[in-house]
Amino acid sequence: MGVIDSQWWSLRWPWMVVWLLTAVCVAVVAQYVVARWVAARRRRRVRDGRMFSGMCIYLHETRVEGVADILGIPKADVNVSHETSVSTGFGLFGRFTVGGRAERDTNTQTRREYWEPNTPMKTIRLIMDRLRARDMVVDADLATGQLFLTAALADELRGTEARGTPLTAVRGTYVSVSGLFTVRRDGEDVVLRARYGTGGPRAQVKITCEPSWVREEEFRVDRYSADEEFPATCLGRVRAWNATTGELTLDPISVFQ
Repeated sequence: MGVIDSQWWSLRWPWMVVWLLTAVCVAVVAQYVVARWVAARRRRRVRDGRMFSGMCIYLHETRVEGVADILGIPKADVNVSHETSVSTGFGLFGRFTVGGRAERDTNTQTRREYWEPNTPMKTIRLIMDRLRARDMVVDADLATGQLFLTAALADELRGTEARGTPLTAVRGTYVSVSGLFTVRRDGEDVVLRARYGTGGPRAQVKITCEPSWVREEEFRVDRYSADEEFPATCLGRVRAWNATTGELTLDPISVFQ
């Protein structure tokens, strides 16, 4: 019996090792897929709650047009179509010497097309929808310093916890930053600043808004004191990081309050 057992093991153990390694590999792959799926759902839930809302106080229309071209969003009027389907029914019941019943159903479809002006305000909404759908924008909560990375950036920075990833590491993609900002005039420009994170050394985000694109009818800069803070969300791109001053400069596309 011992000889038979030893022969069985000598024949079977290589295949058992192969099956064991296969099972381990499948478990690792399944764990990775589940982790990516959970992370994607978490990013989607967070971003669904971070869509732009409120009042637009800055809209750089030239940059809006440039981003729209990159994303394939038409700048001209948009053809909008609506299709309506209406169903109606008609029934008769008669009783003579025998019972009888007749029914008639009709289905009418109406299609209406028209041209709707595609304004810069509508375009920035389409841009945000397209950026979200393509996972091309990083969300940053300036108050907590937390980033919600895109899948591509998360792969690039793998091994670094999302909470420990600095906003300065975000290059070559769009960022949407939300926080408490102060505002003041610097010559003709309107400058917004917000502290980034809670630890030290103290860092801040600087957003310089060109006066021609500031919506003065909605945002009166002179009504705010130098130390008064207000919540806002900015869509833009990282221009530069000054390690000496701890200042991150963004090129803004839009700012919503």
